[in-house]
Amino acid sequence: MIEAKKKIDEWCKTLSEKIAEAALTGATAEKINELANSAREQQLVIPVVGAFSSGKSTMINSLIGEKTLPVDITPETSLATELHYSPENFVEAVKENGEVDRYKIDEITTVTANAAQYQYARLYLNNERLREIEPLVLVDMPGFDSPLDLHNKAIEVYLGRGCYYIVLSSVEEGTITRSLELRLNEIEGFGRDFSFFLSKANLRPQDSLDKLVSYYENHINDRFESKAKVGTLGNSADEVLRCLKSIDINKVFIKLYRGWLLDICGDIITGISLQISASKKDAETIRAAIKEMESGIEKLRKKASSDLDDMKRRYSVTLVNDLVSDVGKALDGSLDELAGIAVTGSKEELTRHLNEIVRVALTSSIREKLNDINRQISVDFSESLKDLDRVMKDLELDANYIKNITERVETSLTMIDKIISGPVVTENPGMKLPLGKDVLNMGFKALAGAGLAATVINPIIGIAIMFLPEIIGALFGNKDKQKEKQKEEVRSKFAGEVFPSIKRKLREEIPGKLNEQVGAMIQNVSERYEEQIKNQSEAIKSQIAQKGEGIEANEAMQNKLNEILADVKKSDSEIRAWGK
Repeated sequence: MIEAKKKIDEWCKTLSEKIAEAALTGATAEKINELANSAREQQLVIPVVGAFSSGKSTMINSLIGEKTLPVDITPETSLATELHYSPENFVEAVKENGEVDRYKIDEITTVTANAAQYQYARLYLNNERLREIEPLVLVDMPGFDSPLDLHNKAIEVYLGRGCYYIVLSSVEEGTITRSLELRLNEIEGFGRDFSFFLSKANLRPQDSLDKLVSYYENHINDRFESKAKVGTLGNSADEVLRCLKSIDINKVFIKLYRGWLLDICGDIITGISLQISASKKDAETIRAAIKEMESGIEKLRKKASSDLDDMKRRYSVTLVNDLVSDVGKALDGSLDELAGIAVTGSKEELTRHLNEIVRVALTSSIREKLNDINRQISVDFSESLKDLDRVMKDLELDANYIKNITERVETSLTMIDKIISGPVVTENPGMKLPLGKDVLNMGFKALAGAGLAATVINPIIGIAIMFLPEIIGALFGNKDKQKEKQKEEVRSKFAGEVFPSIKRKLREEIPGKLNEQVGAMIQNVSERYEEQIKNQSEAIKSQIAQKGEGIEANEAMQNKLNEILADVKKSDSEIRAWGK
């Protein structure tokens, strides 16, 4: 077990003990248990990304020292493939419904030949190199220019789950393509780092290679936060192996869990602080607070029910307009490139590029906008709790109750911002996880915060993929004639017909999906408020049962709570500092 896992396990045990000592009940203990279970099973996924024929499979074969992954395959037979260390050699091909077909290692070409039937594959090898880089799990990703269905399956499964990326670009490309740039933007959007390598470096003389490396480094440093050095790969993958071994696994691992740990600490600190305030009050005051809390929960439920349609309408309309606008800007910014592809390329190539542009724009826009909407929804619900705020202030239990509880809710809503739903890689190949549930949610609903991005993005991207071929079909009605057209004429057709058609289709198709998901967000915010109030109500109730006879007994209880509070704050400080 790596040190970060041990630390997380220790913190979870400590926090569980402090909850028991303070007699806190509610959902916090369950969150701690789920977090600990997730951390024990979690592995670190390293997707290897690049265009088709950029040498990803060849590089991985070289790295592990055996030619296991098929090379020189067609785009139609490329399949996202995880590489795991195992004493036994075998392949698991995973279908979209979670069913797994098992193959012998020499049957891997059968898996790739039937790639369309599977979502991804897991390759288990008794290989020393894979054992050396554990718990890192390399993923050989399909090329950017693979068929849309395979490409988007891989994106759906792995985008956002990668904790670090290895990016390859062939020296034959000679430039950072738009597809690659979009992918790097996505990687940074999830707060992930990457290392960049030029493959097939042996095909260029050294002086030409040095110039190419300089170009790539300048481009990356100018446009991305990651100040990545560009490595070169010829006939050996030793440089990639050194890169993987240099990754600070503890730092990467704790980054996945720090936010959830701190959120749990915040819940405990809030609960104990409220207990301390309640311990200084008489039983009648405590009961009055509990009654008002129960009334507040009822008001939340009524608002979530009676105002649901109005709130959905308000937020959905705003979100649709913003999404369509952002997609339009992305398309306009790619006009020259798309026109060039339309003149010289194929219908399939143009469809892939349009899909990539629309998908990345939607992903980025949804992630950004959902956080804003969650905050607006929180404000809506906090308004309905004004009476509770006044009572808590009058009873001198919490002078800023609604402000504090809203901060707790918003913190919990954004804890899964960096995670997109999909199957979780675990250390136990036989471990069965519920489909669609990401155990990193730590007990929060999968719809919380920007984690909702996955449930919104995937259906919308599916819609985009469905109608894009229809929209651009007219451009390729006569391929020979198309080649004779001037680029400016194609630009005009894109700007005047294709882009407006895409935006019109989005306006027609996505409101229903967004309306449904925004409704789920509203319900989720309401449940987060209710959960917080229930937890704090239970904390106050415990004081009635624990109240001792006389001043000395109550002072002893307050001292004990203050000691527990100090211990939790100490853990909070350790979590913030560890691994930085």
